Amino acid sequence: MLHLSVDMLERVGFLIAIAFVFSRSRWMRNYMSYQGDKAYQWKFILFFSAYAIIGTYSGVTVSEYTYQPAPWIGEVSPSAAIANSRTVGVVIAGLLGGWKSGLIVGAAAGLHRYSLGGFVAVACMIAPILQGLLSGLYRNALKRRFRKVSSMQLAFVIGFAAESLQMALILLLAKPWEQAIGLVSLIGLPQILANSIGVALYFVLYNTIEREEDRIGMEHAQKALQIADRTMPLWRLEFERAVREISKVLNQEMNAVGVFFSKNGSKWVIEGRKTKYYIDLFIEIPNKKPFGQFRLYYLREQDVNPSRRRMLVSLAGLLSQQYAFVESERQSQLLADAEIRSLQAQMNPHFLFNVLNTVRSYVRTKPEEARQMVNHLSKFLRKNMGNSNQTMVSIRDEIELVMAYLNLIKGRLGDQLEFTTDIDERVLNHSIPPFTIQPLVENAIVHGLKNINRIGIIQVRIKQELDGSALHARVTVEDNGVGLKRGQLDGQEDHAGLALNNIEQRLSYHYGKEHPLEIESKRGEGTKISFWVR
Repeated sequence: MLHLSVDMLERVGFLIAIAFVFSRSRWMRNYMSYQGDKAYQWKFILFFSAYAIIGTYSGVTVSEYTYQPAPWIGEVSPSAAIANSRTVGVVIAGLLGGWKSGLIVGAAAGLHRYSLGGFVAVACMIAPILQGLLSGLYRNALKRRFRKVSSMQLAFVIGFAAESLQMALILLLAKPWEQAIGLVSLIGLPQILANSIGVALYFVLYNTIEREEDRIGMEHAQKALQIADRTMPLWRLEFERAVREISKVLNQEMNAVGVFFSKNGSKWVIEGRKTKYYIDLFIEIPNKKPFGQFRLYYLREQDVNPSRRRMLVSLAGLLSQQYAFVESERQSQLLADAEIRSLQAQMNPHFLFNVLNTVRSYVRTKPEEARQMVNHLSKFLRKNMGNSNQTMVSIRDEIELVMAYLNLIKGRLGDQLEFTTDIDERVLNHSIPPFTIQPLVENAIVHGLKNINRIGIIQVRIKQELDGSALHARVTVEDNGVGLKRGQLDGQEDHAGLALNNIEQRLSYHYGKEHPLEIESKRGEGTKISFWVR
């Protein structure tokens, strides 16, 4: 039994070596770490079906209570069986791909084993099917039940249970029964332990790959944010000078040998030299075709690897957002409406810098929150830019802008801020002047919650209510802050009062009411501002 255990562990080591070799290939990593992406599902299934079949072929022939080591299994005699590592591939397929993938891989491995023959062929055909199915079904249940247990330990337990199931099926289905008992007594413990260890070792490799991917992703995210931090103020320069300076930054930070910028097919800026290896960064405004691109040239083919391409695609998105943001500021200066231009000026680079700095601080410690903040920032910039040239927008659009803004501020302030929303879906398609609710929320945070010694609370309510004899939408923004001063209430003091005055004038223009804002404020208790949308 000891010699068989050693041989089985050698076979398992062979399978893990195969997994390690394939893990070096990025395209194969996508299949090995499949988590439900349909684009990779069938390639994942083919890979692990082959993996399980190799586990069968690389097994040890067992007959008449002895085993015969051989480098490769061919045909199996009627009185023989195979001590094998097939279970490793089947269980891994179920754990990573779910019960459907596990079932298909198990069926492929089981039918192949049945074709080889032997007195345990039927049991060994059914076993991998059940192993793949149960591994997929139990993976989430076990994770929920044993949250503090590592994936490697869970993999060992599931592998142990799956191989024990196969031994039970051999005892149940194989004939003659005396021969089945002899087989299980010989191979049972070595095969159960070896395959359980094999499944666990695969997850050690899998976790290593995941950690490496996370590390690379975090490094790239940090690098992209560092570059974005440097390029943001450069977009404010005259356009040609801006792209020239940004090209220098990209050349330095990305270790390129050359950076070219072209607009509408013609080259504008050339920094460094050309090679035949390059990566393009397209600069575009949402809902429009790319208007220009940076092309980074590298000396070697391996420098334009998929990891760097993904990082530069993300960076291109940040640069596009920066350009779109700065361009929207430029366009807002041309607006005839002085109030909208004044409100747009609130969205200045300091806000973006603060958000980017918060994201950068989260990249290593809270990568998921960093990703969510980038998404909120992207939505905030898109909504801000999209609404800037509109005289009226839907309440839905305005609320999406408000929610993106609140989530960004919440990301910065953490437990110092709480906010609630109560939105009646029946009013979401009503029209409203742009930048009316968001500035009220911004005022509540910047001025209302400033220097309070308690948790700040912002409430946004939009309900359909009776206004006289008709149903209209009523918008309310309420905070528990310091309250408004008399000068702010009159619109004559500081930024807060001027913003309220701007909003009130635009609401008055659109809805005809002289004083549409209803303001209730108590010093030290908070402020509630409401208005009707007709």
